[in-house]
Amino acid sequence: MKIAIIGAGFTGLSAAFELLKKGHEVTILEKDAQPGGLAIGYQEKGWEWTLESFYHHWFTNDAAILGLAKEIAYPVIVKRPKTSSLIEKKIYQLDSPRTLLAFQKLSIGERLRMATVLAFLRFDPLWKPLEKITATKFLSKTIGTKAYTILWKPLLVGKFGKYVNEISLAWFWARIVKRTTFLAYPQEGFLAFAQYFAKEIEKKGGKIIYNASVDQITSMESPTIQYKTPTAADQLLTADKVIVTLPSFALIKLAPTLPEGYKENLMKLKGLGAVMLVLRLKKQFLEDGTYWLNICDTTFPVLAIVEHTNFMDPQHYNNEHLVYLGNYLPHDHPYFSKTAEELMAIFDPYLSTLHPGYKKDIIGFTKFSVPFAQPIIPTNYSKLIPPFDTPLKEVYLANMQQVYPWDRGTNYAVELGQKISSHIMRGN
Repeated sequence: MKIAIIGAGFTGLSAAFELLKKGHEVTILEKDAQPGGLAIGYQEKGWEWTLESFYHHWFTNDAAILGLAKEIAYPVIVKRPKTSSLIEKKIYQLDSPRTLLAFQKLSIGERLRMATVLAFLRFDPLWKPLEKITATKFLSKTIGTKAYTILWKPLLVGKFGKYVNEISLAWFWARIVKRTTFLAYPQEGFLAFAQYFAKEIEKKGGKIIYNASVDQITSMESPTIQYKTPTAADQLLTADKVIVTLPSFALIKLAPTLPEGYKENLMKLKGLGAVMLVLRLKKQFLEDGTYWLNICDTTFPVLAIVEHTNFMDPQHYNNEHLVYLGNYLPHDHPYFSKTAEELMAIFDPYLSTLHPGYKKDIIGFTKFSVPFAQPIIPTNYSKLIPPFDTPLKEVYLANMQQVYPWDRGTNYAVELGQKISSHIMRGN
């Protein structure tokens, strides 16, 4: 069969890889100049490795993507970085039962209570009953007033904003279950990994067309994609089946003949975008060696500070120290329209409280943003998930809003690609 895939993120790449192994003809259309989707990266002059525009890593139990890396013989680095939280203007390491039990902001009883609740969630194998309860309601009642107020509430509010009281406990459960103290990272970065994976796809006969902007999808006898590239407009690609890996709202724009009821159901699915500022510094920013700093302070203008080079060696980046300043925000938030310089001016007073004098070490900073990066997972989300099949004949949808109860990420993008390839083969 001839199969077209829209999007060369890890879902599209994974689906293509599986379908090619089954002997099918596959063409991927990608709007960017490189593969990787939300894990796309870049490379500054003097760097040996690429860096992601938005921070990424793998947990050591991310079986799908680690299995893929092993299958295509791509090297993976495993390390134990330090994760901390900024609570009442002080940084505390909180990334293991030991550090939790040593957390001085809570009494022994409060620490044991929080540890018990987190252990219950981590070892509870049944997530389905949890999706009926909101995370805020459960945590505020079980984990202890002080622990909830100083630690968990600001994190949830900082991440989800106005949606905070809608988030299902199943989402929170998945975050607790999946977390590992050791983390993994592809050698040379996610862009290098995606490029290597794309070459493996091309070796198997797959075709990837970059800088391809899709204008429309129609489906009569066979689905047809209208797209353009910098060198040619109004090109047509007809296939036996089409897999769309774009966000649901993008499918609605590309397929005007979709039934109104189906479009209404897709539009009920909410999400947040991401705004990221990447700092390049001559010296370390988080001098205690913290890789990931959760900001448990809703007055702070960023949700997390992630010092990538406290995880990966700065020698790979010309001995620069690279720091992400990250936020998940609604697509109409003012940060999306601000320049990198304007964001830096907002962030600077807060960053200076953590590292006075850091500004003298700045080499540069770059802003990245994307309108959709984090699905909103309300209670009973399993009833809202769109199926792979769309009302358009032989057109299928596979995107991060179908990843559940686990959180979005490249591991589940790979798994989703494997699932959609199996799905369309069963329907063949």
